[in-house]
Amino acid sequence: MIFIGLDDAEKLAEIARYHAEHGIEKTVVISADAFPLPIPDVQQVKFSETILYRVFYPLLQTITPGTLIVINECLRTQNRYDLSYNCIRHYLNLTTHSLVFQQLPLIDTVEDFMILFDFDTQSRWKRRSFDPELVLGESQVHVRRLPLAFEPVNVPTSDRTRERYRQEKERLFRDLGNRDPHTIPRNLYLISGHDKRAYIDTQSLPLFGAGGWYVARNRRLGRENIVTYAEVEHGQEYTVVELPHRFIDFSDFIRRTGQVRSRVLVADLPVDRWYFNRYADWSKRIHDTYANLSF
Repeated sequence: MIFIGLDDAEKLAEIARYHAEHGIEKTVVISADAFPLPIPDVQQVKFSETILYRVFYPLLQTITPGTLIVINECLRTQNRYDLSYNCIRHYLNLTTHSLVFQQLPLIDTVEDFMILFDFDTQSRWKRRSFDPELVLGESQVHVRRLPLAFEPVNVPTSDRTRERYRQEKERLFRDLGNRDPHTIPRNLYLISGHDKRAYIDTQSLPLFGAGGWYVARNRRLGRENIVTYAEVEHGQEYTVVELPHRFIDFSDFIRRTGQVRSRVLVADLPVDRWYFNRYADWSKRIHDTYANLSF
């Protein structure tokens, strides 16, 4: 079974229910390194350790047909044939009991969901692309839709910033060579930081009250109420200064904070609009996938 959008308490309830219904002898939980499931007295395996010899071979020897394998938030790369995924498939082939939990159904595109589908079907269809009829015909998929949404907050841009943007863009294109072209938007996106800091200075409330916390890619803006993505806390609401380049990093932000609706500072520069539109398109792909999995 595949469960999308459950919190930890709901996951634990599903595991307990499965135990009661199937007489499970042993449970192995494989989780994303940053998001372990708080279950005492069960074997916990970090996703990054699934490929290690000291983990791989002992697990193959201890998993039995009565073992439940829980795959928790392990959609970490888009490569369907990633070595870690292949190792997990070996574990899953030793038992028919598995539960697959994931916050969002994809990292970037709908094809990512097929990695979760492979986990649930012992990879019988691993060469097939996403097909809702195949998925719903072969798997039990339970979807809780998260109302993911992004609201732009327009930030004025100074003439000085626009000129700096123009010069930096010319330099980056000139010096790109064989480097990753994504270097260009990553660097250009940071240029509007001074203007966003000026905007924040006019908006922040005393003692960082409601709406007064912000999240950025790094600490360069020098305000106590602007934290990095590694520093966010659950239950706190943040306005986004800069979106991460990788969608999975924002997915982790949602997982850490529980925040699914985000206000995003958007400077009057092409790269800011590009990032915002990119995330708006990503949100649409997620909602379209929800719809495809729920008919």
